[in-house]
Amino acid sequence: MKAVRAHAPCEPADLRLEEIETPSPGPGEVLIKVAAAALNFPDLLIIGHKYQVRPPFPFSPGFEVAGTVHALGEGVVGLRPGVRVMAHLPMGGFAEYAVAPAGAVRPIPDGLSDEEASAFPLVYQTSYFGLVHRAGMKAGETVLIHSAAGGVGLSALQIARALGAGKLLATVGSDSKLDLVRAQGADVAVNYQTEDFVQVVKRETEGRGADIIYDPVGGELAERSTKCIAFEGRLLIVGFTSGRFSNFVSNHILIKNYSVVGLHWGYYRQMNPARIDQAWQELIELARRAPLKPVIGGRYPMERVGEAMERLASRQTVGKIVLHW
Repeated sequence: MKAVRAHAPCEPADLRLEEIETPSPGPGEVLIKVAAAALNFPDLLIIGHKYQVRPPFPFSPGFEVAGTVHALGEGVVGLRPGVRVMAHLPMGGFAEYAVAPAGAVRPIPDGLSDEEASAFPLVYQTSYFGLVHRAGMKAGETVLIHSAAGGVGLSALQIARALGAGKLLATVGSDSKLDLVRAQGADVAVNYQTEDFVQVVKRETEGRGADIIYDPVGGELAERSTKCIAFEGRLLIVGFTSGRFSNFVSNHILIKNYSVVGLHWGYYRQMNPARIDQAWQELIELARRAPLKPVIGGRYPMERVGEAMERLASRQTVGKIVLHW
C-alpha cells in the first residue's frame, strides 16, 4: 500500500509517499480502507518530534480518517467489512489502509461525506468534551470562542449553539473570516488583530464577561482573556496554535473567582475510555437534532500532503483541510 512517511524529525516538505506493507489488524482492532484523512495541528508537531507522543521513526502521521471497514481483528463485534466508518487513530492515517482500535471506530452518520466524516472525530470530541465535561456549559451561558474559523473553533461554535448558548461570541484573525463564523452561529464576530475583543465582550455582556472562553490559541490571547471572564467563569485551554504557552497570575484567578481548565482529550483514552464512549453517544444524538457538520476549507490528493500541511501551518485556512485518495 501507499503511505506518507516521516523518517526523521522533519518539515512537511520532507514527507514522502512510499510503498510499504499493508498492516493486519490485531485483536480488538479494525483495518480501514481510507477514503479521506483530515489534518490537525498535532500532525505538524509530531513530524517534528515536538508532540507529547514521540513515535519511533519511520512512521505515518494522521489522526483522523474515514473510509470502509476492510478487515476485523479477533474479538471485534458490531462492525463488518464494507461499512462506512470514521475513526480517531494513534497515528498512521495518511495511508491507503490504517489500523484503528475498535473503540475508536464509529459508523458515519447520515448526511456526512467521507471528507466531512474524516474531519469529525477529533475536533468534535474535543469541543464536546471541553464545553460539556470540562467547562460544564449550561444553556443560556455566554461563550467566547477564539480562532473560531478553524476546524476546532467551528466545531465549538456549532456545539455551543446546539447546546443552547445564550450569547455566542467569536474571534478570528482576518476580516475575510467574519461572515463564515456568523453563518456558523456566532452572534458577534471580532477580528482580534484590529479590534480589542476584551472591550467587545465587556460591551456585549454589559460588563459581566463571558462564562466560558474556549481557547485553542494560547499565549497572549489566553492571558488577555482573563480580563473579560465572568465571575465563576471557565477559561478552557485546548491548544497552543500560537506556539506560546500562557502565564496566568494566580492572585487574579483567586480575586475574580474563575477557573483555568485544561483539556488533553487523547489522555482520556488511557485514563477514562468509558467517558469517550459516552461522549460519542451524546454527540451522535446531538447531531440528530442539530446541524453538526465540518466545514472543509481545503482538499488535497495524498501526494500533496506537504503542501496541505504548509497551508495548515500558515493559519490562513478556515475549517478543516482533508487529504483524499
